[in-house]
Amino acid sequence: MRQNGLLKNQAETERLAAIGKFTAKIAHELNNPLDGILRYINLASRSVEADNTDKLNEYLSNSRQGILRMVKVVRELLEFSRCHYLPTEESLPLEHIIDDAIKTCKSDASSVEIKIQFASDLPRYPAGNLFQVFCNLIKNAIDSMPDGGRLEIAGMVETTGDTVIEFRDTGYGFDPEDVDTIFEPFFTTKTQGKGTGLGLAICKDLVARHGGHITAANHPDGGSVFSVHLPKPNAEHNDAEKL
Repeated sequence: MRQNGLLKNQAETERLAAIGKFTAKIAHELNNPLDGILRYINLASRSVEADNTDKLNEYLSNSRQGILRMVKVVRELLEFSRCHYLPTEESLPLEHIIDDAIKTCKSDASSVEIKIQFASDLPRYPAGNLFQVFCNLIKNAIDSMPDGGRLEIAGMVETTGDTVIEFRDTGYGFDPEDVDTIFEPFFTTKTQGKGTGLGLAICKDLVARHGGHITAANHPDGGSVFSVHLPKPNAEHNDAEKL
């Protein structure tokens, strides 16, 4: 009993530490644009007082960019907090969920060739959260190939019954030293203003809520490979839509 209590206390300590770390990152992420907004508003006020409005539009535009950055962060945080796994939500064949995600992102992929290769025995899964995961991974892959390239999406069922979906792009990849931090909130390899660093953190959380996990690696021939590992779905997920 005492050992169980110690393990429980340790888990609670680790949870609180994780929350504290996450909160500190949020505070830092919001504080930077706040400082900039206050600075530009002060400059704008001084310009008005001095009847010198030459740079007023510039100050207001910079303030607006800072506010938009904060809005984006808060929106993604709200999205993250609302994400929850609903076992009773509609289950669809996995290839249909991926096809829908591709169609949603296609407008951003005019210079990117997308190839798909699905095994014939892919199971059904609850669609909502996975659709969000797949959209995010596809958009990230497209963003990593601004001059065009190829995205290969493959789905297969392992001998264990688990399903693996791989997203391999021919983009710029990522620094191997970042492999352990790439899924942390607010970590991003994109240029400033292009991303909040919450997308992969949300993907990791959503996949975990399905009992799976997600990994990232650089491909030897260039680009990156993100793999979504999903456990064999419950029988009712595959049977419910057949009734």
